[in-house]
Amino acid sequence: MKKNTSILLAILTAAFMFSLMGGKEAVKLSATDKYKVIKVDGRIVFQKTSVEMKKGDIFLSGTPLRFTTPQSRAAVISSLKGRYVLSAAEKGQTNILPAANNISSRAGALLNMVDLRNHFTGRYLIVGTMELELGKEAFPMGAENFFYLVYNHNDEQIRKKLSYNGDYLILDKEEIYKIDGQAIPYEEKEMTLFYRKDGQSSKVGTFTPVFADTKELKEEVNIILEEYNEKDTNTKIKEISAYLGEFYGKPQKENLEAWLKIEYDLD
Repeated sequence: MKKNTSILLAILTAAFMFSLMGGKEAVKLSATDKYKVIKVDGRIVFQKTSVEMKKGDIFLSGTPLRFTTPQSRAAVISSLKGRYVLSAAEKGQTNILPAANNISSRAGALLNMVDLRNHFTGRYLIVGTMELELGKEAFPMGAENFFYLVYNHNDEQIRKKLSYNGDYLILDKEEIYKIDGQAIPYEEKEMTLFYRKDGQSSKVGTFTPVFADTKELKEEVNIILEEYNEKDTNTKIKEISAYLGEFYGKPQKENLEAWLKIEYDLD
């Protein structure tokens, strides 16, 4: 009798432990389909509630969404699965695609015109005020030798001379978006960079400087760091850089890392 009781207790204990393990595994499996929203471009609406998706929301895969335009998309992240991008698919379905993770950003001084032209292309993210190191032999800067931007504002062509600090070219939102001492509204627009030396101007290239709202940026980076709190520093920086490159523009390595060091002590 005692032997039978012992066997029964052993079976019940094993079943209980298996149940606990199964419960934990069920929680883990459900978590793999749960994502936190980092950012929404355009408008995306949860179909069942007609509520617009916003930063910080939780998205479960399979939840019906309505993308108001074909360009609408959202960056989402899971601590278990990583970062993904939601976009519209055919017949009202949702694409959940792996996000870009191979964004490269050159470090160090830009030593020649080829380096400079390769650098200033496409959408170019600037966090705060950027100081970009240039080769002093190729690009001396002073009263007669300097960089300037050309862009259009209200059908007028604006030429904006850029400041410098030693061998560092300064890209500052307040300076660039000021005409005759008066601030103008910020908007993303293509600009062309020129370098003037010995009375001759050379075109560097046309690009779109993107000055991100640092408050918005911090909220989005916070979400990434919360989901990746157990990752090493290098992985965190790489993931943040890749996200910014995909949703804002190419970040400059030193500019981004300086900001992350100040705000999050990441280095």
